[in-house]
Amino acid sequence: MKKDIKPHSLEAWLAFFRPKTLWIAAAPVLVGTGLALAFDGKFNFWIFLLTLLGAMTIQAMSNMVNDYAYNVRKAERSDRVGIPRATTEGWISMDAAKKMIGAMIVLACLFGIALIVIGGWAIALIAFLSILCGYCYMGGPKPIAYTPFGEFLVFLFYGLFAVGGTFWLQTLSFNILVLIPGTALGLIGAAVLFINNYRDVEHDLSVGRRTLAAVVGKKVGVFVYSCMIYIPFIIVGWLSIANHSYWPFLFVLLALPRASFLPSILKKTQQADITFLMLRTIKLEVLFALLLTIAGIGVFYLTWPLGSLSASTIFAIPF
Repeated sequence: MKKDIKPHSLEAWLAFFRPKTLWIAAAPVLVGTGLALAFDGKFNFWIFLLTLLGAMTIQAMSNMVNDYAYNVRKAERSDRVGIPRATTEGWISMDAAKKMIGAMIVLACLFGIALIVIGGWAIALIAFLSILCGYCYMGGPKPIAYTPFGEFLVFLFYGLFAVGGTFWLQTLSFNILVLIPGTALGLIGAAVLFINNYRDVEHDLSVGRRTLAAVVGKKVGVFVYSCMIYIPFIIVGWLSIANHSYWPFLFVLLALPRASFLPSILKKTQQADITFLMLRTIKLEVLFALLLTIAGIGVFYLTWPLGSLSASTIFAIPF
């Protein structure tokens, strides 16, 4: 995976930025927006755009903070087999990294303030918890990244909170049914982190990281990963049964063939080659999210009057 990259080149900054992971942040925004259409018949393009840009900015900032923090803690050794970190490899200097992180924090705050103005106390609470957990993930005396609870945070923030928060921003209301797709997407998001940590179990244990993958071990790890992959299909399938108008949510079954191969691949793949499986898990999450979003649009056309979304509603300025 390691390359000969010129320091502070575009390739170096992309390695620090990790743009492929931005899909992880975009997926719950797409789903939450689709659910707002399905369950409440509401959609505002500008709120969607602000939410999407805010989520992707926070994801990029998190990538950079993790890269920087791992280097500060000297938490990476030469035997690690994962994607190289830009600061550890010397592609981005620590001073330049700190300045870029500061700029991204400012940008994230600007998006956050705009969304808090739109969504009020609920979005302010999610923003506060996101900042707190973002710091605690690699900061403080006992970082969450060194414990088995990282996947739980992903489940909450990239599933329940991100999907539910997006729904709230579009509708300024809450629907308990949103928790079902939020749970499904959160589990697949957690699977992405789990497979990433599964790949680095030996390295992580050598630096004192007891992640969930390290605690359960490799054999049980395959079962845990399988549950994170398959349960989302089961619970979304239940949602389609709960109301006959929700049958478009069965569209997610189109992703099942892609998902079914992943656990078996994990059993056969060598430790050093698991990165490609992590990327396939990200692709599964994106496909699952797109199918959920399409399903939400389908439910809207089945349930709500076709004229209920006027141009003035879709493009209304949210301030």
